[in-house]
Amino acid sequence: MIVDFDDYCEDQHRLDLLHALREANPKFRCTLFAIPGRGSDAFWDETPEWCELAVHGWMHPNPDEARDWSYEQMVGVMEAKPARFVEGFKAPGWQVSEGTYLALRDAGWWLADHYRNTARIPDGLRRHVITIEAANGIDPKHWHGHIPNVCGNGIEETFSALIQRVREADSFQLISEVV
Repeated sequence: MIVDFDDYCEDQHRLDLLHALREANPKFRCTLFAIPGRGSDAFWDETPEWCELAVHGWMHPNPDEARDWSYEQMVGVMEAKPARFVEGFKAPGWQVSEGTYLALRDAGWWLADHYRNTARIPDGLRRHVITIEAANGIDPKHWHGHIPNVCGNGIEETFSALIQRVREADSFQLISEVV
């Protein structure tokens, strides 16, 4: 099972619920799409090792943050990523610029993206594209959600269904393992 959450940062992390998922199934692991500009190195380093951190925008002031980023802006984000983060990226709101795609490809990073963007992803860019089922919360092999209660899939507001799925899972994969 793949489990990922968007918008993880120092001021909204729900580590209590992430630990509860790990207690429910000691095999639990997840990918957290984290906001680098909203956390300290100490916070990132204290994130449990069973949580993979990947870049999710920079400050994420809105869902369009990366929609118009230039190639050079994305290079700057990649160069500034905290050490604890893997070389993976998901744009806030799935709004990805052409410059972002090309910078990620050229740097050898991977991308998590939405099925509606598939035709835009350049050849050679490693990717994990969320299915329509996962985006709508009905894929038994992939749980996608948010740390805060937004979009109807926040960790707290879906916790009873999520913990049941986690309890029943035999194994967990990180996004970096499936790109």
